[in-house]
Amino acid sequence: MNWSDTPSAYVATRRETYFFLSYAHSVPLSDAARPDTDYWVSRFFQDLCTSVRGRATRVAELEAGFFDGQVNPGTDLKQTLTDALSVAHVFVPLYSPNYFRNAWALGERASFLSRLARLAAARVERHVLPVLWMPLPSWGDHPEANRALELVRDADERADYAENGLRALCKLSTYRRQYDNILAELAERIVTVTETEPLARSRAATLTGSPIVESGGPALVVTALSAGSARWRPYGDQHELAVTDYVAATAERLGLPTRVVELAEARSRAPGSPVIVLVDAGVGAPTARTALDGLPQWVVPLVIAADHARGEPTPEAIAGTLQDAGFSRVLPVRTVEEFERSAPLLVTEARKQFLRHGPVDPPAGPHSPRPRLGPATVSDVRRGKEER
Repeated sequence: MNWSDTPSAYVATRRETYFFLSYAHSVPLSDAARPDTDYWVSRFFQDLCTSVRGRATRVAELEAGFFDGQVNPGTDLKQTLTDALSVAHVFVPLYSPNYFRNAWALGERASFLSRLARLAAARVERHVLPVLWMPLPSWGDHPEANRALELVRDADERADYAENGLRALCKLSTYRRQYDNILAELAERIVTVTETEPLARSRAATLTGSPIVESGGPALVVTALSAGSARWRPYGDQHELAVTDYVAATAERLGLPTRVVELAEARSRAPGSPVIVLVDAGVGAPTARTALDGLPQWVVPLVIAADHARGEPTPEAIAGTLQDAGFSRVLPVRTVEEFERSAPLLVTEARKQFLRHGPVDPPAGPHSPRPRLGPATVSDVRRGKEER
């Protein structure tokens, strides 16, 4: 595919960049952090941009760098990242054990490499400058780690880098000299490659999150209970994506294969999959009770009350009803900021509940009855006695 193939508004308005930073996402430990980025990745990105600008001669034409922490939440992230990969000259992946299990991160790498398909192998390597962000397991062959270690010439510094990874060197003042030296070498290589062997503008392959890396478990299922469909958009112009697509994108960035489906399909998949149900508070408690009745206890519901003011009791009443039925307690969200903060935590909660309460393969022991919102029936009582 060549550059003339329908460039998006992003490509048309943004300058090329010296580098694109790629990393495997993790769930934040604090609600104070932006929910979909790592503080130390952001810190390293800013340091690398500063170092690149200090060496670059084309700063009037090119931006220093790009990473997804610059993207406004709610945008079509896959398209935006594909566009950014199409205008970057160097790809800088932060290698960690999770990077090679993360479909999103590997998808970024594959997308960038699609632009280099016609280049000689030696030149391809010059446009991909890996960083050992966290140490890789000692077992197995890791040529990726070996390439990352080439950044460091000094034997003692290389030993610190190999043992700890650059994330630790970035965090700990004890390693400030080693960190600064590696940062300077990386910036120098980025600038040299960009200014002596720039890539021609070319369209990167669309980022899809593929290849899907086997995670050893079923895909996360995301659905919505609303007056519309699974592609419900309660935040209107604040979010380009449906709320289900936003949660799915968050899950994919955390390394989980994900499917967005209608509620009926989610019900059929629920006995063998982690499930998130985004509930429109506008449907009311009776509809919510009926719709979620009989779903497994590992299903995680989130009530979204975009049109409900603080103090209006319906969202909390729905959430309380679902908790009484045995589902995880998740507080309702009203603002788009609350929703964005909750998304990565919601994904990990769904995975945790499924691992804790989901089926065993091969199945063993008595079957746990599904939580019901209605009164117990005779068959429920009989089944409970048989399972004791």
